[in-house]
Amino acid sequence: MSPEPKPGPTLVFVGTGEALDPELPNTSLLVRGPSTLLLDCGYAVPHALWKITRDPDELDAIWISHGHADHCFGLPALLLWMRLEGRRRALTIFGGPGSQARLEQILELGYPGSYAPHKCYPIEFVELRAGECTRFGGLELRSAPTLHSLANWALRIDFVAEAGGVGLRSLVYSGDGSPTEASRALCEGVSVLVHECFQVEPSAGERKHGDLRSLLELAGSAKVATLAVLHFCADARESIGAAARAGRGQGFEVLIPRPGDELSLVGSPS
Repeated sequence: MSPEPKPGPTLVFVGTGEALDPELPNTSLLVRGPSTLLLDCGYAVPHALWKITRDPDELDAIWISHGHADHCFGLPALLLWMRLEGRRRALTIFGGPGSQARLEQILELGYPGSYAPHKCYPIEFVELRAGECTRFGGLELRSAPTLHSLANWALRIDFVAEAGGVGLRSLVYSGDGSPTEASRALCEGVSVLVHECFQVEPSAGERKHGDLRSLLELAGSAKVATLAVLHFCADARESIGAAARAGRGQGFEVLIPRPGDELSLVGSPS
């Protein structure tokens, strides 16, 4: 039986692991509010999500940050399961520029013909562009690129005031990659920043992943209320956790979430 959702908008950490983590499912978040969004859907995510909800109609939309397998290869199974469980209402899939063609290819390779209009509920693809605000079911969505080995887009979610969003916490989810000027601007004044944190210190070469030292600086300068770090390099998990705990007390909350953890989005933004 699925656990009862907590009252008010919540953020549920479905998975917190990196691509090759032997213990944790791929990083994925479930945002339950005026609309329910799944943020990223890697190959290990459907089974982790089914431990949280078995309702094929719960999701209004899915956001895919980029095209790596641990962020989108779970889509074929999840979408087919929803169809076979009787879903009829439309599902929106958000991504960055150029994402639709790649995601449609992944779906067709996974289960050919299974999502054809005469078989499946409507699936609408929407590509978000940097600098634009898109409204969706009581939410405002904005995106910005990060620095990664494949084009990756961070997402900011704000609750629309006239839709009852006053007093609710805003959220930024990084996907993968180290911060850019654009993604830093996206984080300004956000309540909750959930960021990929692959290592403790910046890498010596090209920076394709987040590091704890840079993220603590970002959270402080952007006046973030809560920083949640995840997607650790599996071999560095203990050292990152120790450094993150040592970095607390800087004027913002630092979380190291585990799969199944929930965070209330009710409360005044920072």
